[in-house]
Amino acid sequence: MSANDGRAVVLGAPRSGTTFLMRVLGSFESAECVSGNLLPVGIAHLAAQQLHPDTRETLERSFRVALADYLTTSLYHARVAALRKWWLASRRYSTLAPAIRGVRVEQMLIYKEPFLAFAPELAYAALPQARLLYIFRDGRDVADSLVRTYDVLTDARLADLDSDELQIGRRVGELYVPWWVSEGESGSFLAASAFVRSIWMWREMVSRCRRFLERADVAASGRILQIRYEDLIEEPLRQGEAIAEHLGQPLTARMRERLEHAHPRSVGIHTRRDAAELAEAERVAGDELRSHGYTVTAPR
Repeated sequence: MSANDGRAVVLGAPRSGTTFLMRVLGSFESAECVSGNLLPVGIAHLAAQQLHPDTRETLERSFRVALADYLTTSLYHARVAALRKWWLASRRYSTLAPAIRGVRVEQMLIYKEPFLAFAPELAYAALPQARLLYIFRDGRDVADSLVRTYDVLTDARLADLDSDELQIGRRVGELYVPWWVSEGESGSFLAASAFVRSIWMWREMVSRCRRFLERADVAASGRILQIRYEDLIEEPLRQGEAIAEHLGQPLTARMRERLEHAHPRSVGIHTRRDAAELAEAERVAGDELRSHGYTVTAPR
């Protein structure tokens, strides 16, 4: 694979189903799937700010270079990496010998970085030939999963700027408030639970993606496929066919097998939370929940 071959980028707020989607995409024999690490998460936060055009161009170039550099590293060319790809996507005897020799045959690099949802225009501009996949999910489920799995946006995490969710912020008392919270809402944000703070972040991410996708030039490009996580879980094969077509890849037997592992156990997990906390979350993000087709009980 060269720097001029195909590219695809997966966008979506953290815990929006991107992990499952990447497992599915990993079954493409002709696609290498990579998650995070290649691009420091701080760049996604920085790209969401008002920047000088030269600075923005530097970030775009850095993104392109980071992806191209990965294809020259031992992480990609190691024999064990080729064998792992064979196991995940092929398992055909005819392709085993090249994999043992470390030969790579992919023609597309698929990169996932959830925090690029803060700045979808970065991937769009930096990789003008790339296809983008934007996956979204009920923000209440996203927030619930973030809190239970990663313990994000607690007071302890707001004590410095070291977490992925808080790379840029302003000091308010003993804590930092993320840049994606307006100054007038600082007090309400700090008084909220980690769950409500998490849906606050989801609101900012999906609203930025929505505004970006509504741009006339973006809509006309045909480069971005929107995927509703709940639809992917409910109709995995139909959604899988749309994804494969968007990326110009065949829907393989291995991909079908991965899609068949879709299950609805995590859909609606937020309903187990305290009613008052859910009401506050819906107050914060109700408009975006409604605009994405989710039922909200709290009044506008």
